[in-house]
Amino acid sequence: MRREERRFITTRGTEKLKVSGAIPQRIERRGAPRIASRLPLTLSHDLHEWAVHTKNISTSGAYCTVNRFLVPMTKLNVRLELPTLQTVKLINCQGVVVRVIPPRVEVRRRRYDVAIFFNEMALTDRTAIAHYVEQHQQASSHG
Repeated sequence: MRREERRFITTRGTEKLKVSGAIPQRIERRGAPRIASRLPLTLSHDLHEWAVHTKNISTSGAYCTVNRFLVPMTKLNVRLELPTLQTVKLINCQGVVVRVIPPRVEVRRRRYDVAIFFNEMALTDRTAIAHYVEQHQQASSHG
């Protein structure tokens, strides 16, 4: 049986789907594993600051809900509180807004889901997030 790839335009952009027989399978485009996790996150831009929680996290970024619209490509200062076995590791890095849902300002809307790409982060911090993600993936696969 021949496998082929097709591109489909979706609400999240163009995605590749692997078509095997009659059942298309989504190909994961993310390079880093991601886990659902609620971690304290502080975002700041200019004179504004938002204390939020992650919905999910990976070494490449985080997904969260913010109470105002953030324009895609906005540069943010990011502070993440990452729990470790003994303490909480504070991670300070730079991030860029890469996706906002809904994608435009809506009157009376008070919640926007925001995807943030960590574009500047110390290797030790990225390694700590990788370790955290790996631990939680192993824990969820065993229980």
